[in-house]
Amino acid sequence: MKDRYLRVVSVIGLIFVFLVVLMGALVTNTGSQLGCGTDFPLCRGQVIPDSQQHQTWIEYSHRFVAGIAAILVVVQAVWIWIRLKKTWEIKFLSVASVFFIFLQAALGAAAVKWGQSSVVLALHFGISLLSFSSMLLITFVVFEETYPGARRIVPEIRRGMRWNVILLSIYSYVLIYSGAFVRHTDSTLGCTDFPLCNGQLTPDTLISKAGIQYIHRFLAFVLLIWLIVTLIVSVRRYKAIPSLSVVMLFALIFTVLQAIAGIFVIQTEMSLVFLMLHALFVTCYYGLLMILLMLTLRPEKKSRI
Repeated sequence: MKDRYLRVVSVIGLIFVFLVVLMGALVTNTGSQLGCGTDFPLCRGQVIPDSQQHQTWIEYSHRFVAGIAAILVVVQAVWIWIRLKKTWEIKFLSVASVFFIFLQAALGAAAVKWGQSSVVLALHFGISLLSFSSMLLITFVVFEETYPGARRIVPEIRRGMRWNVILLSIYSYVLIYSGAFVRHTDSTLGCTDFPLCNGQLTPDTLISKAGIQYIHRFLAFVLLIWLIVTLIVSVRRYKAIPSLSVVMLFALIFTVLQAIAGIFVIQTEMSLVFLMLHALFVTCYYGLLMILLMLTLRPEKKSRI
């Protein structure tokens, strides 16, 4: 029964951290970063603001949900260190989850109180993804370790594919950072058309809003090709592990959906719906990739997915 409660807490915590990521994107995309003014942890000097501005309530709701998420993350981490103290993997992830949720909060508070450069602000979304990913992996392992009949998954992945997944994860994080940098430098409409950039194959200079947008597009195109090649290799060489191909297929689908949402962001001149869909697909893609990374890094055994 206690294990069931741990699974429930893990799922609820995951949902709240997921909401924090999406609500953070909503704050950015609605220009609500200063919806509570420069006050923190208060909002316009109040515990509950009486402002009628929607930016204030968007920012306040984001802080409120983040606060609940932080409590759940800490409770889960303590519980894991007591119940699953022999599983080093989940103990490490629980520490990481606490670190990232509070680092995310600290960066947000610093941005409100003192302001930050676009370079640092772009890190905020990346940190929130790491926070979500750590919670997703924790929930995955909790179910492995406590669900009746479940077993630990250790796929037989060759060294080449293992390194491919590692490099793909690092590259994807760089790409996601570049996307956040596009948003925080107001470069989303640096290129006002697609697939061209302001009617050109390449912008006149890369040190411009058009250049920042163009670099992000180029990096995204490389990722798309990389995923297609990895999927082909998975289908041909890992027939005994069909779930690997399934994971890569979904990763590719989420990447294509990101691209489509990004195109519509430009075509609709930054429609909030497509901006949020873009953030949603990015979050799903990276979470899926992190599960694959964790599984490929596990010590080899004779069990298979």
